[in-house]
Amino acid sequence: MPEQHIPRIMEVIDNIVSLDPRKRKYSDRQILKLLIVLQIFSISYRSSRIFLTNHEEYLRMTGLKEIPSFQTLSRRARRLDLHAINMEITFLHSMESIAAVDSFMIHTCKYSTAARRKVWGKYRDPGSGWSKTTKGWSYGRKCHTTLDVDSLLIMDWMITKGNIHDSRVSRDMIDSVRNFSFILADSAYDTSDIYDYVFENTHALPVIDTNRRRGIVPERLSVNRKIGIDLRREYASLYSLRWEIERTFSILEDILQCENVWYTKNRDYDAAMGLKAIAYNVMVISNMEAGEKPREIMKIVAC
Repeated sequence: MPEQHIPRIMEVIDNIVSLDPRKRKYSDRQILKLLIVLQIFSISYRSSRIFLTNHEEYLRMTGLKEIPSFQTLSRRARRLDLHAINMEITFLHSMESIAAVDSFMIHTCKYSTAARRKVWGKYRDPGSGWSKTTKGWSYGRKCHTTLDVDSLLIMDWMITKGNIHDSRVSRDMIDSVRNFSFILADSAYDTSDIYDYVFENTHALPVIDTNRRRGIVPERLSVNRKIGIDLRREYASLYSLRWEIERTFSILEDILQCENVWYTKNRDYDAAMGLKAIAYNVMVISNMEAGEKPREIMKIVAC
């Protein structure tokens, strides 16, 4: 039941976000608590007043005496350092053993709308682009993500245009899991540059699916890529754990509604995805502390 998990989630946030030294009407801790509650139950900022009026117990759990306006929620959400907050969460609960790296598309408009605007050459969102995925062509932004496979926590995220290849932001994502023992990734990361970066700047062994289109003739391979291909064969059973990040993406898309986040002029996609990632993480932690399966979050979001 949500009533059992929400207090536990509020306690996790209390342990992460320090008290605001400034005297403000709404502290960062209170705002974050409220934003996470809204994310868990998929409530928009504009609908928050109606929701909290009908569920005053959640307002009391956040420590707020009155409901902030949706303008205040939107402004404060953009000002929170969500990456730092998530780093504190993962620092306390991450196993730092096996990490997975991958990305998924965030659709910023309907496919039919994007196709029509492609013909006209007039797109509304300058930060969106076309990308070919396993589901076909998609238009939107891309969310690059790292996951702790053992604790199932999202370590970090980055938002780019949809047409940005995973390898172009690989260094930033690898840095977020540089202290792990293994980094699992699909064939998009099978490049000599990525192997070089992992071996020279992290403590991890890269287990990356081999991209045969880039060639696998031993005499033509760089030293580090050859080592990486050998590691892929040696740790073949470990590579199957990479699917944990795909399962996490399914939860983010289907339950936390990350798949379709329509573009508006002032929408901050990094903040939008950050709140969903933190909401996912605190629900996983709440389940672990309750002795339940970490990703069984439907019992929490069912209001």
